[in-house]
Amino acid sequence: MNSTPSWVSAVGRKVLKNNCEDFGFISVGYADGTIGHIHVSWADANKVREVVVVGSEKRIVFDDIKTMEQVRVFEKGVTATEVEAPSYGEFRLQIRDGDILSPKVEVSEPLKNQCSHFLDCVTQGNRPVTDGKAGLEVVRVMAAIDRSLELKGVPVLVQGGAPAGALASSSPDRAHATISNSIPDEELAQER
Repeated sequence: MNSTPSWVSAVGRKVLKNNCEDFGFISVGYADGTIGHIHVSWADANKVREVVVVGSEKRIVFDDIKTMEQVRVFEKGVTATEVEAPSYGEFRLQIRDGDILSPKVEVSEPLKNQCSHFLDCVTQGNRPVTDGKAGLEVVRVMAAIDRSLELKGVPVLVQGGAPAGALASSSPDRAHATISNSIPDEELAQER
């Protein structure tokens, strides 16, 4: 994405009776209207480490647990045949069915790669892929997620993300904008 989310919304629950949520459902929204969804769980015995990216023409799935075909590209998609149909019953979708590609991915150990990259940066003066600024952005997103958890899913603006108006304009429905306005302006200012 190469940008920080403008807002987050998160709900979760402490089922194992410890000090943090054991599972959570998180939505992140970007200024350009892109929305991401994250599901995390310590309580679920079925471990899933999967990233799915859905585009207008393809879908890419990365499954970190699989040893074969970790990355699959689905050349499938759905598009509306009319921009705006007169009624729900007249709305039609065009389904495209295509190939599934599995590009070769070199096997490597992620932690070893990170350590090697860090040592290269220290010894050769290279700029890290994820620098202190990226770390700060992650901390700001996590702080906004914590705040949204406290507010039981109310969208929270990410400090340093897009301006306040981006929440309303990036949301296709009015619920996000209405809910976000329930946060007093002084609290939003503190979030920034």
